[in-house]
Amino acid sequence: RDRIDAIHLAGRGRVPGTDPERVRADHNLGEGPLVLSTSARRPHKNLVRLLEAFALLKPDPAPVLVLPGYPSIQDDELLALSERLGIADRVRFLGWLGDADLEGLYAAATCFAFPSLAEGFGLPVLEAMDRGVPVACSEASSLPEVGGDAVLYFDPHRVEAIAGAIERLLLDEELRASLTEAGRERAGRFSWDRTAAETF
Repeated sequence: RDRIDAIHLAGRGRVPGTDPERVRADHNLGEGPLVLSTSARRPHKNLVRLLEAFALLKPDPAPVLVLPGYPSIQDDELLALSERLGIADRVRFLGWLGDADLEGLYAAATCFAFPSLAEGFGLPVLEAMDRGVPVACSEASSLPEVGGDAVLYFDPHRVEAIAGAIERLLLDEELRASLTEAGRERAGRFSWDRTAAETF
């Protein structure tokens, strides 16, 4: 341990975002709550369990799960699973988005979910916090180092735990407000200047 230094990264800089209502219209997201999960569609990102958890949610109005990310070999499996679970009409696989549209999605999102089983850092969690989106994420791997006390954690191996955390964020406005404030404060502790200084 005395030969190792853990140096954290920092988030992606912001750009002017597409108007959230325009993003909703362009991608057929409807007017209801949005659960955002930016992620490569690969097995370790645990999107199978995320879809299974989303199928358990029953809040009214019904939320839409938004999954932007570059295409991968898991796409067909995830599409077929959403059909089998009966949630295909409430899941949007958006593919790769430009920075402006992604900023618009963050602005439109009710909450952010990140069920990954293994991360080297966890940039999506940091970026969501920085943009004021309340986060529910996996308690695995490096993610607690990023989220600290500013996110709602769940066991990523338990579908019911994932669903419960997302449902809490969808239904509890006070919790969302608290995590929004805590997330922004937490994200402010990470900077590329600090990364560079610690590396030097």
